[in-house]
Amino acid sequence: MDTSAPSSEACANCSASITHGQNYCPICGQRTPTPRLTLYEIGMEFVHALAHVDRSALSLIWQLSIRPGVVAADYVAGKRKRYFGPFAFLVVTVAFTSAVIAVSGFQAVTSDAPNGFASFLQHHINLLFFVDVPLLAAACRLMGMREPFNYAEYLVLASYTAGLHSLFYALVVIPVWYVLRSDTVLLTRLFYASLLFGPLYLAYGMYQFLPGRRFSSAIKGLFASLLTQAATEGLVLLVGFYS
Repeated sequence: MDTSAPSSEACANCSASITHGQNYCPICGQRTPTPRLTLYEIGMEFVHALAHVDRSALSLIWQLSIRPGVVAADYVAGKRKRYFGPFAFLVVTVAFTSAVIAVSGFQAVTSDAPNGFASFLQHHINLLFFVDVPLLAAACRLMGMREPFNYAEYLVLASYTAGLHSLFYALVVIPVWYVLRSDTVLLTRLFYASLLFGPLYLAYGMYQFLPGRRFSSAIKGLFASLLTQAATEGLVLLVGFYS
């Protein structure tokens, strides 16, 4: 009878002891043994990140499409292992949208008279996306003064909704503009129609995020979005005037 202790090895990530036969580290959860990095391994990691049901990018985008307020409320309530973090999601989506704008030549910042500040924003559109988020959270906090959430918790909702809003531009608005860019009349109408997405989407998010009367919550989200748009445009005009 073999009474010797089971053989063990160390996790390559955290150095915890792993019993022979264990497929994952009990401390950090990394797969063991760790295979040598190959193009196949990189491809599998990429597919897993995109399509795996648990905590995947596509799953989060789908959840934010149909229930943004629920996702934000879950994260605020402590269910943080379930989703990508709101701030990491915002950084990734804004970087992706900024790259699409740069490659496509889409004019994200328009001005009646060409100026250096408008040109700067066009080439650094990610700054405009990021400035919107704290303003949006502040507007939500202002509209929901009597609700049981602080500014940081509204910042979660603002980051998730702003991230999906930027994806809407990258995956819907810019491709439509590229196809119809020669038809200026139709393009102008579609552009103004696309401006409704942000306010309506945040209204839907607040409808799900806030407790109590749903219609009142949606109205608060709608006004918070419109207030943010006005504040952002005013800030841009002010900085542009003095630049």
